[in-house]
Amino acid sequence: MRLLCEALPEHAFIAGPTAALAWGFPLTLPLRERASGVLCVGVPAKQNRIRRPGVRGRALQLDPEDIVERDGYRVTKPERTWVDISEEVSLPRLVAITDFLLRGGIQRYELERAQERAGRRKPGRERRGRALWFADPRSESPKESELRVLLHEAKIPRPELNVDIFNGDRFVGRVDMLIRHAKIVIEYQGDYHRDAKQWRRDEQRRAELESLGYVVTYVTQEDLEDPERLAERIHRLIAMQLAR
Repeated sequence: MRLLCEALPEHAFIAGPTAALAWGFPLTLPLRERASGVLCVGVPAKQNRIRRPGVRGRALQLDPEDIVERDGYRVTKPERTWVDISEEVSLPRLVAITDFLLRGGIQRYELERAQERAGRRKPGRERRGRALWFADPRSESPKESELRVLLHEAKIPRPELNVDIFNGDRFVGRVDMLIRHAKIVIEYQGDYHRDAKQWRRDEQRRAELESLGYVVTYVTQEDLEDPERLAERIHRLIAMQLAR
């Protein structure tokens, strides 16, 4: 990227998915590969797009303040990059990216301002608005963010995130999601939880939570790929808990 920028005219800059990669956005693997394989280079709207092998040229309507220097090359700011990447990702993934930015110190109003500066004709406006509504900096992983969107679309009550559970004064554990009125704990289980020691800790914590009246359900990538089945499971658990 740095070598390419040395050969570009001064008004050009890294943009789109490649800028998202530079800022460390939690992109999906296919988009990461595309962003690093074909670099996205932007120019102001009235300039000619960059055309050369290995480059995807874009002419973008933006303000000078949308461009900053990072590690020796010009790149769109995180807020502007968020606007541009919204055209290329699903709503759940955009929520994950929005959570990531808020968690990293970008303020919600800064994203809203970037949204307004981009104008009403900029594609992805509705999706960005929905992502801002969903966004929560307490979400600690992209999969948790995606799961939260799935639960909302299935009309499941919005869970509290990363809640500390106590038995009296004794700390029991921090859970990914809690539907408090039904005492349902939802935990996303990534590959990290396959470690034998971590698995034993998970099961010990689950047993203790269940002894306190909570129901613990684990969610994996396979569940996210079959959202209807997952939603039915959680709806059943809510009904069972409330009927007790």
